[in-house]
Amino acid sequence: MEESLTLPALPRILAGPILRRVTTGSVTVWLASSTELKLTLRILDASGALISQPAQPDSIHRSHIIPGQSNWQLGKQLWVTLVEACPLATTFPTDALLNYELFDHNANTLLDLDDVCLAGERLPGFFIPSQLGVIAYGSCRKTHGLSFNDDGQVQHKDSLALLTDQLEDTRRDLDKRPAMLFLVGDQIYADDVRPELMVYLQALALQLMGKDIALPDNANVCQITDAERSLIKTGCGLTSSSKYAHVLSFGEYAALYLVTFGNRVGFQFNASGMEKAEELNGLERFSPDKVQDLERHSLQAFVESQPQVRKAFANIATYMNFDDHDITDDWNLCRSWYDTLSSSRNGTRVISNGLAAYWAFQAWGNSPAQYHDSFIQIIKDHLDDPDDPPKAAEYDFHLWKFRRWSFVLPTTPPIFVMDSRTQRNFGSNNEPPQLMDRYALDEMRGEWLNIIDTNQQPIFITGTPVFGFSSIEWLQDFLYRIGVLAGGFTGLFSASSMDVESWVANRRGMAFFLDTLRVRMRLEKVTFLSGDVHYSFVNRATYTNRSNPLDPQVLQCLQLTSSAMRNTPQVGRMLETFLANWATKVRRGHCSPETLPWWERVFFWRLFRYDTWKMKVSGIPGIASDRRKLTPWWKIFLFWRMIDIENKRPVLRTELNWITSRPNVALVYLKNGEVVRQVLLSGDQRENNLVYEIKP
Repeated sequence: MEESLTLPALPRILAGPILRRVTTGSVTVWLASSTELKLTLRILDASGALISQPAQPDSIHRSHIIPGQSNWQLGKQLWVTLVEACPLATTFPTDALLNYELFDHNANTLLDLDDVCLAGERLPGFFIPSQLGVIAYGSCRKTHGLSFNDDGQVQHKDSLALLTDQLEDTRRDLDKRPAMLFLVGDQIYADDVRPELMVYLQALALQLMGKDIALPDNANVCQITDAERSLIKTGCGLTSSSKYAHVLSFGEYAALYLVTFGNRVGFQFNASGMEKAEELNGLERFSPDKVQDLERHSLQAFVESQPQVRKAFANIATYMNFDDHDITDDWNLCRSWYDTLSSSRNGTRVISNGLAAYWAFQAWGNSPAQYHDSFIQIIKDHLDDPDDPPKAAEYDFHLWKFRRWSFVLPTTPPIFVMDSRTQRNFGSNNEPPQLMDRYALDEMRGEWLNIIDTNQQPIFITGTPVFGFSSIEWLQDFLYRIGVLAGGFTGLFSASSMDVESWVANRRGMAFFLDTLRVRMRLEKVTFLSGDVHYSFVNRATYTNRSNPLDPQVLQCLQLTSSAMRNTPQVGRMLETFLANWATKVRRGHCSPETLPWWERVFFWRLFRYDTWKMKVSGIPGIASDRRKLTPWWKIFLFWRMIDIENKRPVLRTELNWITSRPNVALVYLKNGEVVRQVLLSGDQRENNLVYEIKP
């Protein structure tokens, strides 16, 4: 048992304010606190006039003394609160700068928001676009994640802090100011926490919850060592390969969110020896002992960026979607993974804890009306009385089976944020799954029927790219299939080790998804925004359904990918070098031969089969803001030569960037409802931006 830290008293506000769902009919702000808050949200126009009133109680499902507010106590010193305001008139004004303030009924005064105001502003602000012009998105934000720019130098700032700089530069220029921020997955890395932070999270969790809530098999996680934590992780079937700690309890998940979402709780960390680490060049920086120095520095730089991050969250409507690391690595990767975790009492509870924390800190503000009191009460009942078996069983069941994490925004064009983690259709034990089952796609179709407009090109936000970088997906799929044939029961090239969960890994499932868009929803053009893969790119794709040869159905797709905000892969720059020219790939699908006799399958099928769908993917290059000399082609293909060059001169790339691993947060520019440009903000002073011009 490790001796826990003694922490100072918690501040009243633990996280926030974070501006969440914003429409012409309502504005929502989220906060976490150590005591109960009684707040009223007030929306002001440019002249300072009040233009809002508290939302009606049924809008967020709870009737309180303070109208327009819903709050829930989830621990002795942990409250989460949503405050909602509606317009005095029919709607809030569009394309106009609005500000907000929070009246504190406990203190009978306005809540002090000075530290979240943009430079030159008296209050935090936002605007509601009549038609989308600029939106921001990003993914994969690890507290100690390595961050290198394209010259191999360390990027100190958290990429979300770059968004704050952008908001300040454009705060009054609404044509250029981002109106929305989408965090599309891995906002936390629950399965990868450095020891220095894990010790703090254990103590903070105990302080938040007021007690150490044990896992079902009697593990008091706030008092265990890293070795004991690793044994629990392995014993319950979690497959994270990280050498660092995995948070397990609800309190630890909550504590990690508080540090990651602005760090008002005051976690401090000072790394030493960074001067020597920054002098490293090329592949030197990837040796194990050097990585430790870099990660420690990255954690310190992350903490130092959090005041800027708090400003970003308060001044742009923010929407969040989960991916695997928000809960655990490989979450719902395949049937065998699901069966293993669901049959483990500890494993089941860890996933439930992660989902409960995801609801409290991310999902609730996306679409408050989707989370009814009965669902929230189940979470609260268990956290209030964790030793009650019926309440614990209900907690696990409802969180594992909940299917309303997806949501839709009534913007122009409309935005669909899709849950591709909890609604999967599993095949055999280790077969890559269909990422959205037929029921999830039917739900999406129903939402589209409610807002159908043939003149709009909807935007779909998914955790992982629908049209990935073909060469990498091909390599993953190839090695996985080799593992199935040669690895047998040894785990060689397993689904987990190869991370085989792209859309195209299950081609029938991908075709069914795209057929839903083209054939059933009658869409002709769509845009996808994604993250997850730790490299960024832009693809244009054409999907053709050829079920009826006389009337082929064509879907034009644009795939934008931004990843990672703070988690540069150690081999990322090698991948960029080797795969820069693998930018086009044609895939074909065909009707299934399973119903034919074996002799026809063997001798005739592949000769006479008819491809029922075809897909062509081509890359769009980005232009770096810091132009550089071209590298001779022959150097790219000689691995031994590349290592030599990397150690002497860390720039080895083509002028056009088909794929990049630079840390970034992305800006997407739209004109008349169609995407015309993507800009990756990168570098401490945004000096390493990458621009993709997207022609019609």
